[in-house]
Amino acid sequence: MIKIYELKNMPQEKRSFLIKRSSSDIENVKDRVKSIIEDVCVNGDNAIRRYTEIFDGVKLESFMVTRKEIENAWKNIDEKLFCQIQKQIAYSKKFHEKQLRKESKIEIEKGILLGEKYTPIESVGLYVPGGKAAYPTVLQILAVPAKIANVPRIVVCTPPNKDGRISEFVLVIADILGIKEIYKIGGAQAIGALANGTESIKPVKKVVGPGNIYVSCAKMLVFGKIDIDMPAGPSEVLIIADSYANPVFVAADILARCEHDQNASAILLTDSKELAINVKREIKRQFSNLKRKKIIKKSLSKYSAIIISTKWDEIIDFANEYAAEHLQLMVKSPWNLFKKIKNAGSIFLGNYAPVAVGDYASGTNHVLPTGQYAKMFSPVGVETFQKKSEFQYLTKKGIKKLEPIVKELSAVEGLDGHYNSVKVRLEHEFRNCSKKKNK
Repeated sequence: MIKIYELKNMPQEKRSFLIKRSSSDIENVKDRVKSIIEDVCVNGDNAIRRYTEIFDGVKLESFMVTRKEIENAWKNIDEKLFCQIQKQIAYSKKFHEKQLRKESKIEIEKGILLGEKYTPIESVGLYVPGGKAAYPTVLQILAVPAKIANVPRIVVCTPPNKDGRISEFVLVIADILGIKEIYKIGGAQAIGALANGTESIKPVKKVVGPGNIYVSCAKMLVFGKIDIDMPAGPSEVLIIADSYANPVFVAADILARCEHDQNASAILLTDSKELAINVKREIKRQFSNLKRKKIIKKSLSKYSAIIISTKWDEIIDFANEYAAEHLQLMVKSPWNLFKKIKNAGSIFLGNYAPVAVGDYASGTNHVLPTGQYAKMFSPVGVETFQKKSEFQYLTKKGIKKLEPIVKELSAVEGLDGHYNSVKVRLEHEFRNCSKKKNK
């Protein structure tokens, strides 16, 4: 089960282990993942069939979901659940529509107009995890911003169960959002197929979505051939709490992260020894009522911990170094602490904002950077599915204003052809003017 440490006495080796968490495991699977991707690249559909049988325990002749399968999924959806799905999608659309970037212009000088133009990426692959659990909410939170960005081709890949089917909830959400290209494949082989293409699947320009270590590693290996959102791995939470926090709530939030995956991580940072003890007791009590005990137990004992420090500067430094996927500020004055946070994927403030509301209901995106990647990556959003082009328009007067800058700087760099491309335009205009005057 979870252990309690004092930050000042924690061995450096243990601190580094917790901060690196499962990202350190990627090196262990890199060779295996590379061979899978290469196999898919060479052998296409046959390789996917082989790996689907090995990893998912099912033989598949074709991978694409049929219209009949989608229609059957609708028959099994409860009306009450359907209403909640619609609410979730509505909140998500409301949040993400504000992110849509459009063309912008600025005239920095008379005759010098600069700007940016945003266009959707032509094709994207949305990876939706499966296997141990179904994650229809992941599809929703990926597909909504992709649709708002007007991506022309959206492809979904998600692992099948042992019956060769995928979650009916995933199919219904895909249908609501108008996604028709859905494939029953998962793991590194799915990423390889999206990056390289096979007989059945055309390649895409970008892959977006979370996954296990194999999926995260595969995304890193195909980056460059195609784009990726981020190396999103197993779920994680860092909770900063003081004596104001309710230990029942804190324990519940730790357990909620740990039930995702045996490599998930949950850390409590607190200045209160009493809270630390009470949270550990609550974890033990609530654990007995949960279903995924085997997974939770491994997760609690691997990358999870309760850490005590009486110095708030140390707590903040640890939080920024950890750079959590989810950061909860369960303190008396969360907005004051919020100002000091530099690195986090999504931040939840107060006692009544559990990560679960971000996962299921509020509308923010819950596909977030893990494994310290919040130091350099952002959550998935509409901009994830857009690319930017810059543009400039110059008049005769505009290029004349810039000519002295080009002349001096191109001389420094020894690129006289650069300056010449400006000079000939000015001389050409001068000659035209001279001809007109002579007439």
